[in-house]
Amino acid sequence: MLVALRKSRRLQAGELAGSKEEQARQPGLVSRCRAVAEGIAQHAGALRQQLAVAAAGAAGTPLDAPRSQHQLLLASVSGSALEQQQQQQQPKAFLPDKRRVAGGGRGSGRNAAGGGAADGGSGGGESELFPDADENERFLISEVDVVGVDGELKDIAMKALNTRANFAYSQKEIMEDMHRVFDTGYFSLCTPVAEETRDGIKFTLEVAPNPELRGFTVTGANMLPQAVIEDAFKDMFGRTLNFNSMVKAVGKLNKWYEEKGVLGQVIDVDTSSSMAEIRVSEAVVNRILLRYVDKKTNEARDEGKTKPHIILRNLTTKEGQVFSLQQGRRDIDAIYSMGLFEDVAMRPQPAEGSSLDNPKVDLTLEIIERKTGGLSAGGGISATGAMEGALPGVVGEVSYSQRNLFGLGQRLVASAKLGQTDAMFRVQHTDPWVRGDAHRTSRTITVQNDKSSSAPIHGRAQDDVEHADGAAAGSDNVFVSRKLANVEYGRPLMQNWQGSLGFSWQQAHCVDDHGHPLDTDMYGTQLTFSGKPHDTMALGTIRVAYNQPSGDTELVASMEQALPLQSDWLNFNRFTLRAEKTLPIGPLRAWVRGKGGMIVGDLPPYEAFPIGGTNSVRGYSEGGVGSGRNYVAGSAELRIPLVSPIEATIFGDWGSDLDSGGTVTGDPAGARGKPGSGYGYGAGVRIDTPIGPLRLEYAMNDRQQTRFHLGIGTAG
Repeated sequence: MLVALRKSRRLQAGELAGSKEEQARQPGLVSRCRAVAEGIAQHAGALRQQLAVAAAGAAGTPLDAPRSQHQLLLASVSGSALEQQQQQQQPKAFLPDKRRVAGGGRGSGRNAAGGGAADGGSGGGESELFPDADENERFLISEVDVVGVDGELKDIAMKALNTRANFAYSQKEIMEDMHRVFDTGYFSLCTPVAEETRDGIKFTLEVAPNPELRGFTVTGANMLPQAVIEDAFKDMFGRTLNFNSMVKAVGKLNKWYEEKGVLGQVIDVDTSSSMAEIRVSEAVVNRILLRYVDKKTNEARDEGKTKPHIILRNLTTKEGQVFSLQQGRRDIDAIYSMGLFEDVAMRPQPAEGSSLDNPKVDLTLEIIERKTGGLSAGGGISATGAMEGALPGVVGEVSYSQRNLFGLGQRLVASAKLGQTDAMFRVQHTDPWVRGDAHRTSRTITVQNDKSSSAPIHGRAQDDVEHADGAAAGSDNVFVSRKLANVEYGRPLMQNWQGSLGFSWQQAHCVDDHGHPLDTDMYGTQLTFSGKPHDTMALGTIRVAYNQPSGDTELVASMEQALPLQSDWLNFNRFTLRAEKTLPIGPLRAWVRGKGGMIVGDLPPYEAFPIGGTNSVRGYSEGGVGSGRNYVAGSAELRIPLVSPIEATIFGDWGSDLDSGGTVTGDPAGARGKPGSGYGYGAGVRIDTPIGPLRLEYAMNDRQQTRFHLGIGTAG
């Protein structure tokens, strides 16, 4: 049970500190409160120590601070009233209100005169059976009995008693026995009675049982699930109320609040009748404030580069909502994932007017903004850069980016890439949240002009020497030049699922090294589906992706439909599916991936699926297995950690065009003698870098040909 929850629990226990007369007038109230207060008493020392911690450190504690925020916040939000109540609720041991010593025919001088009786008076301290006796003086007990109950309850009380007939006990031992009976939790009143007889003292314990619990009501529990409440009390219905079971049941409710990170607690329990009444208090968010913190001076400002509503719209926590620590952490992650801030912290503080019955919290978001735009230049490698696919080509890039356009969190990127064989110019604008849409819809607009090598499909056959001279002169090389305009909308579908819908216009034509249009390749096969210098298509795209937060499982499915808006535009449907999974095997990791695709309708050869190469079937050159209308491929790796961040890998790949190579226009795979299916295996090393895993691998294919592969990212 959390410290603050315990200290905030209001169970009428303060009334235990009243006078004897007041307790005697309200025995039921005193007895029912004692049981719950007893549960608190077990931790009284820890409560007092941690109250000081809560009062000193809770206010303004950020959610990411290395301490128990749930404990500190509960203490803080309840305010000074909590500390005052803690002082009032210091539990006091149950004191019997009634004592009676009846004479047995001769006066003993101890609260007895002849055959009369003496009733105890009032005052502080514990009532005594023999007030004039020394604490260690022992009395012979001639008989022990429990009255007021029968059957099972009487058996429970008798078993709790250590006092036995014909043995001598001190007054202290007898009073401890009475406490043991009360501590069973079944009785609302325990009154010891001593009667002096010829054979000794007859010890009788008068008890009153708790009522039978027939039901309960819970108020103020807006977040607490009904199933949790029913589970906590399910074993108590139709039975005599047991205070110990009630304490455990209340503890289950408070444990749910702690485990779920919801700022709530049980503050009152009333068991005076057969219908238990339980009152719950849940802290609500009063205000949400935003502060921009200067990185250099650490001063807070009310304004920054980013518009406040752009930041606050990422919060699922709203004013008037019950505050949840877990929800607050998710909100921090959502704001940080915008990529605009160096640091994000949420500081909960008690709101003005917060009390135990009506706790309220103010949330202050403190953010440090980072630089979001500028000019950059760099280089990299492209696995498709080399004609044979063994080693990649070099790529240079220059770009200008602004990730917080107009302070609206929108991104604008203008980039140019130039490689040995490839070139690309692109302008892209992304609005991650269009007009504050309730479904968090994003929009990306892209305009692009690129040129890429078609060597995986239209490259020279590996064993072809007839066109070697021409290839050396550059006449064999085929490039696909595309002009593209695209708009895509995406949104979360459910937890870990994303969906997108897009539309694009493309115009593609094939050229040689010098940019001259080509109609056929070196083997005289047609390069476009239409037979014209270029093909035009309008594509509608639907994509669904699943990704676990841990990154162990990924699934991506997409479907593209070419729309023949004009008679000479392409008309086809393309479906692709990719799935991968990482499995731990002791210190090792196994990684598997499967993927496939199919195309129905018009199929220009440059749109066929190439199979083989660094990111497909290793041991083959790029596209060396084949190019088809349909395909399936799979990869498996065993990753062995060496020295961080280096791993060794053992892998195997397989791929096939499912005998669909001949259905591609011009049959480019058949003209080059590609097998259509094949496998490869080998070993390598991979190094984790900021841009992804860097891989160097050596592989052999099923034709006993070997090859080195260098790539970035996962294989397959």
